[in-house]
Amino acid sequence: MRYVDANLAIAKQLGNKQWEYEWKINKSFVLSVMGLVSESGKQLAEIIPEELSDKNKIKYYTQMAYLYSHMGQLSDHRILDNHDYDRISHAYEDSIAKFMQPDNPSYLWYEASSHVDSKTLPEGLIAKVKATVDTCSFNSRTDAMNCYILSRLYERIGDKENRIRYLILSGISDVKIANRDIASINELASILLDDGDIERAYTYVNYSQNQALRLPNRIRAAALAQTVSEVHALHEKRLRTSQRGLKAALIVVFVILAALVGLLVLYTRRSRQLHKSQKKLETANEELRRNMDEITRSKAERDNLISDLQAADARNKEISMTLREANYVKEECIGATFALCSSYIDRFEKYRNEILKLVKAKKYDELQKETIAATYSNRELKDFYHSFDTLFLNIYPDFVSDFNKLLRPEEQLSVNPGELNTELRIYALVRLGISDSVKIAALLHCSTQTVYNYRLRIRNKAIIPKEGFADAVKSLGKFQQ
Repeated sequence: MRYVDANLAIAKQLGNKQWEYEWKINKSFVLSVMGLVSESGKQLAEIIPEELSDKNKIKYYTQMAYLYSHMGQLSDHRILDNHDYDRISHAYEDSIAKFMQPDNPSYLWYEASSHVDSKTLPEGLIAKVKATVDTCSFNSRTDAMNCYILSRLYERIGDKENRIRYLILSGISDVKIANRDIASINELASILLDDGDIERAYTYVNYSQNQALRLPNRIRAAALAQTVSEVHALHEKRLRTSQRGLKAALIVVFVILAALVGLLVLYTRRSRQLHKSQKKLETANEELRRNMDEITRSKAERDNLISDLQAADARNKEISMTLREANYVKEECIGATFALCSSYIDRFEKYRNEILKLVKAKKYDELQKETIAATYSNRELKDFYHSFDTLFLNIYPDFVSDFNKLLRPEEQLSVNPGELNTELRIYALVRLGISDSVKIAALLHCSTQTVYNYRLRIRNKAIIPKEGFADAVKSLGKFQQ
């Protein structure tokens, strides 16, 4: 504005009327950009159009179209007091075409702009604008304007992909030339908001609003207000959804805890039943030993009786070993389960406190990143696998080596000490008595199809018949107390 006033003073001093008109038009442009449409109109009212040169007529009609376009934005494109500002703006654009030659840098813009809202588009207009845009360097206001008007033409024919593409290129051009009067990025933010991409829409609308306030451009800032309001409303909605999810997660944790308590009661009852069975077996053994003295009448009968007793004793020992193994596995699993649950409760409490801090601090961006990111669940799943591997190998330390003996030498599995891979974890669950692939998939947090594929792949590597592979696995890694 300082240079505009200085040039006006020089033009008046030299008595050059065309220069004076030219700088009044420029002053009107600066006032329009700042949103001072009334003051801008007063500058143009001091100009007599008939006295203008052809060059200044182009600038005059260009500024009139620009001014009424801003007035249309201020009126939210409504007709006020019988004034249709958008129609008046287009009428001035039509006047520009009478004076502007095709070699003018702005010619293409006005040729395309005059047909954006028309009922039909001239054949080849989009291709003509596209050919110019695709060969430009995107480093001038003209490039930014041509990209923008091309996006409007694509909007006119319903081509959303190209509309977004050229809005992006227009925004790139505006940023490269440090233009703060940006329409393309705001329009792009509205499209992204409709598509549900709230994060980028928020970024773009904030950038546009900051630029409008720094210019300052009151009209652009007012136009952005509705988009900003919509973005904030969606942010608040997402926050409320996150809070409901947090409550639901707490309920799930308490339900799981109750289920674990129920399992503990069930395990205790089963342990008592096993203890009673063991007592009955010991009583039966005593009774058999007492009967051995009575069955000594004949050598044949004695030998048969001894043979029967030895077989029964072997079965009893096997049953006793199975019971001790079951008790040991039970105790280890219960201890590990309580330790894991306690750890999960502590971690969840810490995570909940972190979320509450972010909510209280109104750090919604960080809260959104924290709830969307899968890092937390991935880390917990990794810890779960590690705990399972450690617990299982403590119970069956020879499981991996015994499992490899069932496979062809070139197909044997190699893992780090104290760890299992996915195939070994699947068959570790088979060894514990869980053969259903659906249950295995749920325990390992993978798809049922993945479990089927791994089981089939391992059976194809086996040196024993496929039908007996699962049963062979159940006898691997004999219990060592």
